[in-house]
Amino acid sequence: MYVEKKWQTNREKVAFAKSFPGRLMKWDAAIGKKVERVVFVHEKETGLAIFEEGTFIFIPSPDPEPAELIQSLLAGRSFLEPYYKEAYSELDQWISADKEMQRKARLENIMGAIRNNLPQIPELKEALKRFLEKDA
Repeated sequence: MYVEKKWQTNREKVAFAKSFPGRLMKWDAAIGKKVERVVFVHEKETGLAIFEEGTFIFIPSPDPEPAELIQSLLAGRSFLEPYYKEAYSELDQWISADKEMQRKARLENIMGAIRNNLPQIPELKEALKRFLEKDA
């Protein structure tokens, strides 16, 4: 249940990031615009070229992988958020929802593994009790 919800939440988060306001989809759209700032994701070669009116394009490719897309938006946040405060708020909500669904999906996977293995490994129940008491 949560595994499917996690995948759906992630797809919706990525779709939102891809449609982020101010995003230029092609380099041709940047002709005549003045670059205000270039922001890179940590030490990677991906990031954003931000133009003076708050539009931006992903670099080096205008169509990055989903993880790089979101990392780049977060790296450019301090410069773009004044233009797109509501969009960043929504992105934060998607990121939070995705993390929560990931947490619940992991729990679901662990519980499923325990349920599926308990009949074949009778000592699993006692081993889990000892494990939980040790960490309590």
